[in-house]
Amino acid sequence: MFALPHAPPQPWEGRAGSVPAGRVERHRVPTALLGGDRATWIYLPPGHTDGSGSPLPVLVLSDGDLWFGRLGFGRTLDALIADGTLPPLAVLAPDAVDRQVRHHELGANDAFVGFLADELLPWAAGRLPLTTDPRLTVVAGQELGAVTALYAAYRRPERFGNVLAQSAALWWRPGLPPRTGPAPLVFGRPWLVSRFASAGQLPVNFHLDVGLHEGTAVGHHHALHDVLRSSGNQVTLDEFNGGHDHACWHPALADGLVRLLGAAAT
Repeated sequence: MFALPHAPPQPWEGRAGSVPAGRVERHRVPTALLGGDRATWIYLPPGHTDGSGSPLPVLVLSDGDLWFGRLGFGRTLDALIADGTLPPLAVLAPDAVDRQVRHHELGANDAFVGFLADELLPWAAGRLPLTTDPRLTVVAGQELGAVTALYAAYRRPERFGNVLAQSAALWWRPGLPPRTGPAPLVFGRPWLVSRFASAGQLPVNFHLDVGLHEGTAVGHHHALHDVLRSSGNQVTLDEFNGGHDHACWHPALADGLVRLLGAAAT
């Protein structure tokens, strides 16, 4: 990645080995709703790596195989926690498995939301010191994973009190075949935005991220922000000077977690 002088700072870069390290493990979580089991990455912060301690805020994050298997997001969390910028938290990050499974399961999928709320979180809470307070629970994702995060809060606000949605695929609507080319056109209000328009105020804190170079997605995010705000919801929207990629989502994910959990945990 090439970064110019005014790029957002990334104070966690290069800190591995200089700050206490948390524990990252990969488990098989049984699931009747998805069939069989699902590989899930679990992050525990320093001081809780033996599974003990006071209940921790929890982040449920899509695409665990990318964030922990390839991008080493645990090292970012280690640095933020060491600096006191982010409270110690646990992360549950199910694998996407592959592109076909990802397209089938993510989006507004009741079975996948049920897996997160009724299978994954209880399974983890039975083994780890996790909070059950929705105000200290974040569900997050990117693109289709961001739609999953938004839909999880729409369907289960009593379980997910915070949403961090990055570059949400708001072109998505039920019945679309798997995407093989450009994002489908949206005529009028995006499907998920319409769902929130009729939902009224929810006990959820929303944070949205979108890149200025993401075309029609910028307008979709403004429409969602306006609908949520007009219904009395707590919502913030950040626009980053970038596109649809993890080089931008990584620092924005860190910033969004600090925004959602920093004050709430305090």
